[in-house]
Amino acid sequence: MSISSSLKNLTVSLLRLPLKLLVREQGAPSDPKKEFELNNDDHIIYVLRTQSMTAIELLRRQASQLELPSARATDKKLAVPESGSCLFLNTRPGIIRRSKVNAAHKQSLSKLVQAQQANPDKSYKLVPVSIYWGRNPGKEKSFLRYFMSNVEQSGRIAKFFIMLFLGRQCLVQYGEPIALNSPDVNLDNPADKTAHKISRILRVHFNRQWVATVGPRTQNRRDLIDGIVASDLVNQAVEREIKKTGKSRAQIEKQAGKYVKEIAANFSPRMIRFLSTTLTRLWNKIYAGIEVNNLKEVRQLAKDYELVYVPCHRSHADYLLLSYQLYHEGLVPPHIAAGINLNFWPIGSVLRRGGAFFLRRSFRGNKLYTAVFNEYLYRLFNKGIPVEYFQEGGRSRTGRLLTPKTGMLAMTVQSMLRGVRRPIVFVPVYIGYERMFEGKSYVGELRGNAKKQESVGQLLGVRKALKRFYGKVYLNFGQPLALEDYLKQQQIDWTEFQGQSQARPDWLSNFVVDLGDEINRRINASVSLNSVCLVSLSLLATPRLAMDKHELIAHLDLLMTISRQAPYSDHINIPEESGEELLETAQKLGMVQEINDPAGDVISIEGDEAILSTYYSNNILHVFALPSLIASIFQRHDDVTHEHIINAVKTVYPFLHQELYVRWDIEELDQRAEQLIQTMLDNKLLLKRGDEYVPADSEAPQWSRLMLLAQAVQPALQRYAMSLTILFSLKPEQVIHRAELEQESQKLAQRIAALYGINAPEFFDKNLFKTQVKVLKEQGWVEHREGIGMRATKSCEDLYQSILSMLSVPVQQGLQQAARSLRQQARDQILLVDENSPKLEVQDDSQKED
Repeated sequence: MSISSSLKNLTVSLLRLPLKLLVREQGAPSDPKKEFELNNDDHIIYVLRTQSMTAIELLRRQASQLELPSARATDKKLAVPESGSCLFLNTRPGIIRRSKVNAAHKQSLSKLVQAQQANPDKSYKLVPVSIYWGRNPGKEKSFLRYFMSNVEQSGRIAKFFIMLFLGRQCLVQYGEPIALNSPDVNLDNPADKTAHKISRILRVHFNRQWVATVGPRTQNRRDLIDGIVASDLVNQAVEREIKKTGKSRAQIEKQAGKYVKEIAANFSPRMIRFLSTTLTRLWNKIYAGIEVNNLKEVRQLAKDYELVYVPCHRSHADYLLLSYQLYHEGLVPPHIAAGINLNFWPIGSVLRRGGAFFLRRSFRGNKLYTAVFNEYLYRLFNKGIPVEYFQEGGRSRTGRLLTPKTGMLAMTVQSMLRGVRRPIVFVPVYIGYERMFEGKSYVGELRGNAKKQESVGQLLGVRKALKRFYGKVYLNFGQPLALEDYLKQQQIDWTEFQGQSQARPDWLSNFVVDLGDEINRRINASVSLNSVCLVSLSLLATPRLAMDKHELIAHLDLLMTISRQAPYSDHINIPEESGEELLETAQKLGMVQEINDPAGDVISIEGDEAILSTYYSNNILHVFALPSLIASIFQRHDDVTHEHIINAVKTVYPFLHQELYVRWDIEELDQRAEQLIQTMLDNKLLLKRGDEYVPADSEAPQWSRLMLLAQAVQPALQRYAMSLTILFSLKPEQVIHRAELEQESQKLAQRIAALYGINAPEFFDKNLFKTQVKVLKEQGWVEHREGIGMRATKSCEDLYQSILSMLSVPVQQGLQQAARSLRQQARDQILLVDENSPKLEVQDDSQKED
């Protein structure tokens, strides 16, 4: 053995001790072999940016855990580098800390290309690996930024201190492999030329990976405030305020500076590291794990696009969970738009340093604040900082997605029109919980209690809730939506507004409404079907919220079978557990009780869990809405033609499409209905006799499961029938105002709920009736005159009869009786206006909605 080899082995041995004691590296992705589809037969070569023995040792440790080839220094004497060899684009920097290009890696790349040319059946793959210590992007105009940006290129002594202080914050980031036998690599060219091209591709990868993982350098807070106040957009708002108020420029600019301080985040990598450590302990204590799905595409997009994460909003934990998981997956935590109600001591300061920026609930009437916020948001986008906001505006208390608030979406579109460096892509995110720690407060609010204001006292009260166990959390990334592509899809010519800082085209309002709805549908298309949601959906279909245990397990298995054979989307997460295992999980979480009975054990929901079960079932109701709708047809029909099923589904679907954000357009409905009908035939829920479909025999267990499946969508059908019952109770010469129709529908729902013991507060949610009336207008089922009112059209009668035919006879009778009783008690309160009466001074409905 040569002296140099002996010294190298001695150095490695000495290096392993501090690495073992000081460094706890984390890999991202956690399973690169699975995510990048690496096989044991692949000849894998690791490629790193800068020569480092520490990097080789870290990769060697990682390889043993991930079942990857063990990392080693490249033996230049070999004709082909061994699998597991490490190539470095740059040599170790010298005293002046400037990296030098390592020409040796091109020779190794050339050897690998030649080997691939000689062995086309063998797969040679280059796996780029980046190693980050602390992930501090540094600050602009800071002397330390040079050193912080070159942590990976530090010398031996500097590397020791980095390990000492940042060893617990080490990230090993694996990139998308380059397969030398792929069509992108032209093996017909000379090996040296191909090696040079691959080297350039790798350098670009490392630069882009740095931005995606560490993020751009942060701006000094004083410079940020001064820059926003001095911007053209804010200056124009300042001029308007001077004319409007008569105050001096200095006073208005001082106020603008205060707005910036109120809004702007104060991002601190040190706070991110602190939160990462603290939250790891917290999540491990209260959750059974965080399951992440569909992140691979987001990793790729983060290198070239400005990402806007748009999650559903169910819990205060949403803010923390998404940023925490993105950080641990090797992506930059986004800056988060948070309500000003969360800006209280000490949480406000912690969130602000963690990347939160605060906004008021309403900008109305304050043009200066609007201009400041617009300018701040634009600078985030233009700088390449990922952003997160909740388009619903607040946490959902019913488990359904709320109607989007379009303010942030509009400002995002305006920023794109103004011009940003990277194209904007929305990333829908579904965040699901088996249990939520706000459960009790939600029950209180649904019963009519006032929402508690966020405060230190409320924060201290959370300690009791955190002593419980809450099962798993699901973080699913939906299908990304590129903003420019969606504009083209909507056939909107937006290029004429490019470069305008205050552009507000005529099409903007309608566009952002459609955009918000589409994002909601993509969120719903990435849902997780967890144990609590599935058990809740099943038990709510029973009259007494109780069910035979074996029958419940069979029904859970049926729901899973339908989900697998006719999947809702490619991004949906379906559990691998059986119905029995799902039920066991729900029991462990305390959601259901088991009652022992000689005739068979019974599973039931009691107390507050009964109300919360509606919340959890609403999380996944959209997945089973169409199967349930088809099953509902067979509640009162023994034989149904194929045409009847399709027509009935198409008739009711516009309501479900808008209310539950079901993903299919009306043109895709035929194909989806066909798929579901075939699935029901395969599982013997339906039988085919000649040209007609019939339900399973009433003595067979499949018949009861079909009827249970039908119950999922029954509350929605009942609500639709309520509004239509009121419309058809009018005399031919009478009309009813939109607001009155919504109000009377809600009253009727409350009465039905009281008479029949419906323990689901969202059953009479006024927003649902508002959505229903909107659909009635859009589909032309009502004739509406501004300021006068609306009445049902002839086509509306077919809709009414179709919905009634899906309801049981007792429900129909109860609906009619409750409607008559309500009309008798409140006849004078309903606004019934004769068509020939003078026009009333009533604000247009569309204006009221805005």
